[in-house]
Amino acid sequence: MSAGRVPGLSYASIETPSLPTPAHCLVLEPPSYRSDPSRRYPVLVFLHDGYGNVRTLERRGVAADLAVRMADGRLPEFLVVAPGASGSWFSDSADGRRRWEEFLVRDLTREIESRYRAIPHPASRGVTGISMGGFGAVKIALKHPDLFGTVSALSGALIPIGLDDIPRYGWLTRLTLKRVFGSHPDPGRLSANDVWDLLAGRRFDRPPFEAHLRAGAGDFYGLDRVAAQYGTYMNEHGIPTQVVLEPGGHDWAYWRRALLPIAEWHAKKFAYDPSP
Repeated sequence: MSAGRVPGLSYASIETPSLPTPAHCLVLEPPSYRSDPSRRYPVLVFLHDGYGNVRTLERRGVAADLAVRMADGRLPEFLVVAPGASGSWFSDSADGRRRWEEFLVRDLTREIESRYRAIPHPASRGVTGISMGGFGAVKIALKHPDLFGTVSALSGALIPIGLDDIPRYGWLTRLTLKRVFGSHPDPGRLSANDVWDLLAGRRFDRPPFEAHLRAGAGDFYGLDRVAAQYGTYMNEHGIPTQVVLEPGGHDWAYWRRALLPIAEWHAKKFAYDPSP
């Protein structure tokens, strides 16, 4: 289904046994995609924030910004894929009905690489996310370190989610975490999805991917401090991580402009097909 607003933007439906209904994804094809049918492209997967949905990149003007920059040469060309998974933390639910992590690492990658001319290699795959989506991006990359070559989070909710941690958070965070992981979550399952626990006791002798954490210094939830702390933690455990703290809050006034340097960072790191 064509969106008709941003050149190259459409919405795809993907049938998957991981979810009770098909997954819906925004797909942004790069400007040369139709005119150069022999060319393959890297893929950047975008995971939205807690209030977002499948249309977030279009509705917030980010898809248009990326399309313009790719068209005029300020940004190298790549595919953008953004699934909609409101309130999911991009994780498998406790009841097993909505297995978003399973979908992202299995069916999404397979379907995108079969439907589109995507380069099927981790060095040409990146994942990024905002807030809740930043948590999902980092967590999935840590649990599946052979899938992506570049990982980033913007105002990422890179928070511990142990039984003693959840009660300290705001009502919406508590509600969505319990909706995903259960009203009385199993501690072991929480630990298996906790970005801090996933790195505890591990050190990568060979970096599984490169990471970039970015946040506004005026973040209402203090996620700028979390980015600084977690970035240090990743570096200590053998994952090369760049941290950028800059003026901005936890809102789209900041996120729209901050997503552009994040896209540039991924684009510089991607492996591209050699020019003919």
